[in-house]
Amino acid sequence: MPEQLISRRTLVARCALAAGYLATQLALVATAGARPEHAFGFRMFSESSTVRLHLLRSVEAPSGHGTILVDAPAGSWNARDAAGTVHRFAWRDRVRAPELSTFDVTMHAAYGADAQVARLRAAIVDVARHIPDDAETRELVLDVTIRKNGREAEVVRLRSGAR
Repeated sequence: MPEQLISRRTLVARCALAAGYLATQLALVATAGARPEHAFGFRMFSESSTVRLHLLRSVEAPSGHGTILVDAPAGSWNARDAAGTVHRFAWRDRVRAPELSTFDVTMHAAYGADAQVARLRAAIVDVARHIPDDAETRELVLDVTIRKNGREAEVVRLRSGAR
């Protein structure tokens, strides 16, 4: 039986596929710094950052004029629904990952501070959208104290947006 040769069309298709794959990999590596978790980027030494989370709720001021911020200790709070019934709410009901739901404790930011803040930004919006029985909370506020690589601490305030 004569030896079969790869057709020119097949060879061109394989080369195009290989070139496309390599170009995609190169683009992922080149743009790694633009992503909060720096995925596909090589880091010889990982970031040594810590975060501390503190949850607050924006509620109507007792005076009836404006809003005030009140603590939600350990990420839990009691609030009334539209009918006046008190319900217990907890951040952990929606967010189960310990690195995103442990409050008032300094923790290591496993994938870096920027990645942690990006994940928390998504989490606060999700939690706010899924507490429909809370008629008191106007907005959730998360204070994230970040210490990047042992430098001076900075506080980033994340807001869920008006509910």
